[in-house]
Amino acid sequence: MRIVSFGPKGQEKPGVVHGDRVIDLTAADPAIPGTVRRILESEALDRVRRVLDKAESLPPNCFRPLSEVRLGPPVTDPSKIVCLGLNYSDHAAEQGREVPDWPLAFAKGPNALAGDGDPIQLPFGVTQLDHEVELAVVIGRRAKHVSQEDAPAHVAGYAVFMDITARDIQSREKQWFRSKSFDGFGPFGPSLTTRDDVSDPHNLGIWLEVNGRRYQSSNTGLMTFKVFYLVHYLSQSMTLEPGDIIATGTPAGVGVYAAPQRFLQKGDVIRASIDSLGALTNPVV
Repeated sequence: MRIVSFGPKGQEKPGVVHGDRVIDLTAADPAIPGTVRRILESEALDRVRRVLDKAESLPPNCFRPLSEVRLGPPVTDPSKIVCLGLNYSDHAAEQGREVPDWPLAFAKGPNALAGDGDPIQLPFGVTQLDHEVELAVVIGRRAKHVSQEDAPAHVAGYAVFMDITARDIQSREKQWFRSKSFDGFGPFGPSLTTRDDVSDPHNLGIWLEVNGRRYQSSNTGLMTFKVFYLVHYLSQSMTLEPGDIIATGTPAGVGVYAAPQRFLQKGDVIRASIDSLGALTNPVV
């Protein structure tokens, strides 16, 4: 099941993909909450499945052509975004660094979220804009002190995530938060693919292209710290709420470690994809 938030920025409504159309969930069932985060909080995914099961009998006003709607971030208002650094062995190697002994976690502001097709603004004064494609894990049930064995029950699903970074600010300030939290620096989507539709989150091809040229190409199986361990590990120090996002790190191929270095420029188009989860396409403006 592919859940989306569709509509103008700030006015997104929850939907579910049915073929080449989006079902407007609140039109199909007024009892369904008005945001994806609230759907997860109220454990209403079963209501969404029932809507999808009866799609053929829904009236025409419940449908919108997928090609005609803007897809915002599937969760528009998470309480937090937790990112992982150096979680792929090849990404650590391209920096000449060892894989860490424990997860290297940092935060990215929810204001950074953007949808498929939304522009990424090159901030004034930033000269080293870089890309990272990542597997996003979306929390479906509150998780606090959960075991690794119980962690899957707390995962709603997965999506594609881009961790855009102003490397010059990251290098100058040492702290990573501001360099990664400009508005629009977190394209996310295009949909939330529910956990039951992803047989193995650790066997998915993951890649990123700039202007049609592929720079990152790997497999999520190369993650050092796996999805369910991360849910367990992070839940020991913070309560993970429904809708929270864990961005699980990026593979090799980022611009700052290329020889010579290369950075995103105005007019570039980034396309990032993960097997079974779709693709994000975002222009740099």
